[in-house]
Amino acid sequence: MSAPGSVPAEVHVVVAPVFGTNCCVVAAGVAGAEPRDCVIIDAGAGVAEGVARVVEERGLRPRAVLATHGHVDHTWDAAELCERYDVPMRLHAADAYRIDDPFGTLVGAGAGAGAGAGAGAGADAGGAGAEAGGNAGAVAGGRAGSGTIVSGALARELAGLGFVPESYRAPTSVRGFGTRDGFADLTFGDVTLRAVHAPGHTEGSTLYLLDLPGPDGDPGGRGKGAARSGIVFTGDVLFAGSIGRTDLPGGDDATMGATLRDVVTRLDAGLTVVPGHGPTTTVEHELATNPYLG
Repeated sequence: MSAPGSVPAEVHVVVAPVFGTNCCVVAAGVAGAEPRDCVIIDAGAGVAEGVARVVEERGLRPRAVLATHGHVDHTWDAAELCERYDVPMRLHAADAYRIDDPFGTLVGAGAGAGAGAGAGAGADAGGAGAEAGGNAGAVAGGRAGSGTIVSGALARELAGLGFVPESYRAPTSVRGFGTRDGFADLTFGDVTLRAVHAPGHTEGSTLYLLDLPGPDGDPGGRGKGAARSGIVFTGDVLFAGSIGRTDLPGGDDATMGATLRDVVTRLDAGLTVVPGHGPTTTVEHELATNPYLG
């Protein structure tokens, strides 16, 4: 599976101080042709100023803030960035309901599970980040802006870094998208991404594919028998050596299994993987070594 067409692009990763979420600034074109269009993927807590520096230093023009899914560690700074650049937030329609009440939508199986949730996070995320474990203990004591009572690992992590759960706010413009035959091509100025529906971690989890020119400007090696060159932003579906957990509300083991079998294993082997937490990897490496893709 690959993205439509290809243009030169660059990607800057700003790592959030809360749970190490990888926020990615994806810019079209090459330096020197400013202003260049860009999109921001997964605006985790504390990334806004780092993103703003990248935008200013690289001469970029944000067109949208995207989310791979609706968990709050991937959306906390979305409102600030949407407001700063007067752009909408975009994510799969199946996860759009989470944005107005990100803590309340975590209530359910595993909520407040304490040590058990933390252990699950270690196994699920493979050390890539504590996203899942923090979320699992995120409800039950302080109130978020939605009125939901918040405590547990997520609340402690947020508060320890100066992010008061009560201060959370949703972007004023949240636009969900749907997919047809499992994908949708999204264009934001000069940036085009293929959004691939990949449920299992949440109902609306999405992979974003960016096609890049291959050697000599050939788009991804087409016509030369080479592996496609590009990047896939996998959120909490796929990590280096592991996958996202499925025991939070909206997660489902069987659905994740189908996503791994029918979507992830069919990605082009040459794609670089930028996950929602932790180090980058490649599809080829994960197909060969990731125990969940065997």
